[in-house]
Amino acid sequence: MRWQLLSLFLALATPAVAQDQTLIGGTPANPAAWPASVYAKAGGAACSAAVVADQTVLIAAHCVDDQKSITFSVGPNQYAAKCTHSPDYRGDSTADWALCKVTKKVVGVPYESLVTDGGWCAKGKKVRLTGYGCVKEGGGGGNDGVYRIGQSDVTTCPSRNNDTVTKCGAALCFGDSGGPAFVEFADGSRQLFGVNSRGDIKETSYLSSVWTAKAKSFFAGWQATNNQVLCGWPGATGCRGGTNPPPPPPPPPPPKPTLCAAEKVGASASIAALLKCLDP
Repeated sequence: MRWQLLSLFLALATPAVAQDQTLIGGTPANPAAWPASVYAKAGGAACSAAVVADQTVLIAAHCVDDQKSITFSVGPNQYAAKCTHSPDYRGDSTADWALCKVTKKVVGVPYESLVTDGGWCAKGKKVRLTGYGCVKEGGGGGNDGVYRIGQSDVTTCPSRNNDTVTKCGAALCFGDSGGPAFVEFADGSRQLFGVNSRGDIKETSYLSSVWTAKAKSFFAGWQATNNQVLCGWPGATGCRGGTNPPPPPPPPPPPKPTLCAAEKVGASASIAALLKCLDP
């Protein structure tokens, strides 16, 4: 096959390798810079994924069966989430998105923001591929819990389908499926533009873009059903580089002391009464 699905079946996993071996063409990332990227497990498979709202994970549809669950951790906290496929995925492999509703709020990390338009996309544009997958051309190595990143060049932007295609530099490998691909801007910010979907496990990678009409339709319907707002969409909070949740309101001021009896009687109050009022 010219390209292959990238999910890893743990029963067939190869042994972990030394950390200087990387995502094909990439390098190990500083975990503190990518706290919302997670290593998700679904049955016997493992994929990369990203937290994109307080109770939402974005992953590839081919990583998990529709209406089935994934598990993952963020720091010391363990989470589970039930996943819903894009309705277009059954007939369109480029619509490779699933959104997963987490059973409790994911805490302690800023969530990744999604691109909502493709004005940035052009042939030759450098983008950031990421994932927890294998490290060798053709497969092998990696899948050791190390998150890896690397740059690649856009060769094709979505037109007839949902694919953004990249080539040269970093390339996706088994286990990278579902992970986030990012466009980075001059001000140092980044946004998630695609979900790792397929590749030739050598140099060419296919990302299911999150700003196409099919993506937006799926995301909008899912948000309404699940009472979530994805980062990058209006009204989202807790997002990287975006609007944080509002702080709690300040405590109310202490009540003003009421006038005691001696103050109310004014000049006619006796010295003894005033002293009693000040020192009851």
